[in-house]
Amino acid sequence: MKKTKKRDIGTIIGFLFPAVVLYSVFMILPLLMTCYYSFTEWNGITAKVFVGAANYADMLHDRKFWQTLQNTLILVTFSLIFQISFGLLIAYLLYIKTKGAKFFRTAYFLPVVIAPVAIGLMFSLFYNSEIGVFNKILESIGLGILKTNWLSNPKTILGAVMAPQIWQYIGLYITIFLGAFQSVSGDIVESAQIDGANKSQTFWHIIIPDIRNFVFISMILCITGSLKSFDHAWIMTKGGPGVRSAYLGVYMYKTSFVNSDFGYGSSLSIIIVVLSLIFSQVLSHINDRFADK
Repeated sequence: MKKTKKRDIGTIIGFLFPAVVLYSVFMILPLLMTCYYSFTEWNGITAKVFVGAANYADMLHDRKFWQTLQNTLILVTFSLIFQISFGLLIAYLLYIKTKGAKFFRTAYFLPVVIAPVAIGLMFSLFYNSEIGVFNKILESIGLGILKTNWLSNPKTILGAVMAPQIWQYIGLYITIFLGAFQSVSGDIVESAQIDGANKSQTFWHIIIPDIRNFVFISMILCITGSLKSFDHAWIMTKGGPGVRSAYLGVYMYKTSFVNSDFGYGSSLSIIIVVLSLIFSQVLSHINDRFADK
């Protein structure tokens, strides 16, 4: 019996070891190295100079940091509002078997598998002031006065950069929620309907509480995905003008690889990680409190 247990433990370790090594080499070690670099001044060529918390202190007086942090938090807010709410709504409509549900499932998920670079380039053309489809539509419906250069106008640039990313990943949450809806016991739903609950009441009082964990996981994915946003903003505007349309990820990249300030860039990376952990812990705490009720 003991030999069998030892053999089982050895088998478990043998299967887990490659995954642990890969995760450590490609996740844990880079994170620890980034944390160390954040306490140094380094241009990637000369020797690193340990400066303690100076990089983090500099952030307090860095207007670009606060601007990009604000942009990132705005993206997080609108992503939660639109991606989660539209994901729930559309998934529920597909769940109650509207006509053409299979087609719409595929259509909604299709943007998710397209490279963000391609989406960014596509929307850059849509936003073009001369040939862009958005200005053409405004002109065709008699609202030509609203035409603008979407990616140059300070009033529209951040929204224009956020929109493609928010739109692209709605399909991901539709897929998650649709799977969650299908895991709900049909007997519970049927019992609620027999008791006189309409579809709206069934949705809010039966289905949503039953898939609460899926909703909170989706919210965490939405927040962490928004915090590390890079592709769309970089492709469309490179974060400009200045950092008006930049997120923390874009500012980190420009600081590290354009300005060759790897110490400060690493500290920005750590801030992104810390914010992700904070949001995740807060949501987990909220979820636990709902579970206790």
